[in-house]
Amino acid sequence: MRRRSRWGLFILIMAGVLLALLIWQFITYQTSLKTLPAGITVAGLDVEGMTVDQALEALAATYAQPVQLSYQGQTLALTPESVALSFDVEGTRQAIEEGIAGRKSLDGFVTFLLRQSPQPVDLPPLVTYSPDRLDGFLNRVAQQYDRPPQPPVPLPDALTFRAGQPGYEIDREAARQQIAAALLSAVDRQVDLPVNVKEAPPLEMEQLQAMLDSLLADFDGIPSVFVKDLQTGEELEINPGVAYAGLSIVKIAVMVETYRTLDRELNIEETRLLTETMTLSGNFTANLLLRDVIGNGDGYQGVENLTNSMHYLGLINTFMATPYDEEVIPPTIVTPANSRTDLNTRPDPYMQTTAQDMGLLLEMIYQCSKGGGALMVAYPGAFTTGECQDMLDVMSQNKINSLIETGIPPDTAVAHKHGWIGDTHGDAAIVFSPGGDFVLVVFLYHPQWLEWDVSNPLVGRIATATYNYFNPAQ
Repeated sequence: MRRRSRWGLFILIMAGVLLALLIWQFITYQTSLKTLPAGITVAGLDVEGMTVDQALEALAATYAQPVQLSYQGQTLALTPESVALSFDVEGTRQAIEEGIAGRKSLDGFVTFLLRQSPQPVDLPPLVTYSPDRLDGFLNRVAQQYDRPPQPPVPLPDALTFRAGQPGYEIDREAARQQIAAALLSAVDRQVDLPVNVKEAPPLEMEQLQAMLDSLLADFDGIPSVFVKDLQTGEELEINPGVAYAGLSIVKIAVMVETYRTLDRELNIEETRLLTETMTLSGNFTANLLLRDVIGNGDGYQGVENLTNSMHYLGLINTFMATPYDEEVIPPTIVTPANSRTDLNTRPDPYMQTTAQDMGLLLEMIYQCSKGGGALMVAYPGAFTTGECQDMLDVMSQNKINSLIETGIPPDTAVAHKHGWIGDTHGDAAIVFSPGGDFVLVVFLYHPQWLEWDVSNPLVGRIATATYNYFNPAQ
């Protein structure tokens, strides 16, 4: 009997201990119900250990703060007032209470006793805002910060071009969605506004045109400029179709006709004559080529053949009426260029051309050296690629350290022919630049007399600006 009494007493004691422990756990459980459990968030805000009132205060403080926005690094603030944001405290309280209602049941107590982790719960707050006001805000942002792409800008003082600038445009639909999410969130309240970037416009001939127009603005004579991109075929012309004295620049045509006439390679004497004509600007040697090669013994037949050939190539404003240095009265040759009444350079009646004609002839030589172009089409079999390359090579030996050459870096090849008389100075070149090969022809006319100190630096600056267009600074 004593043994049974002992066991009964032990059981009673253990039952009492268990009951006390259970009571203590229940009291602890009841205390825990005063704060929010682990795993519960409201609009992403972790409210574990807070009372409901504390959680609501934290949420109210958060929603009273602006949403931070960034537009391409520019910081903006979207205040709650600007979109009529409203945080419903009592509605959110009810949502929280409903979200944790299961804790106050028997199952909740058992979960507490077993130390089981509750399922994570993220409760949405009751927050509203005005979509119309948000759209209005985005409109204001777009008006202030969006910008169209900006084209390159000529900088005449530096003879360079400021690069074009990209454009920016806010993606309103994507921005609307991201800001709406940030307005409702209690933790993620920063938005990098989605912006569509529009590429900067490339440098175009119109910017070079503006640059050259600016450089020529103070020149009180008649200028003519022809530029051709030998990669794309794009052209620029200032005062196209104005007749100028042919000068020694027409010797380019003499060179072309020499090669066209001969059905064999140049001999040593012909090579000497051509080299002196193109590099020393020899009038006497040019006349020998006109007479003995192009004219088959007759210099006047030579200039007639040259003129006919130029016209056949479409260069209708280029002619020679007599060989160089003749004092006879030349026949009158009428062209569209010298028939103009708006611009008159009083061109030499003995030989004339235009910047465009000489530029196109240079292009023909260049294309022929590549195996194609108008020379080969107009005169099948008359020119070889090697012959046209020889023409470029001999023009590249023309070194005068003035006019176009002064505006081009010294390590850049320039194949050109220059010429001048008292009132007219000119230069016609192909420039082989790293950024692309191009034709540049410049004629300047001033009544009675053109000062070298005016023309030489001006042509050099035109050449520099054109070179920089094809080789923009990186």
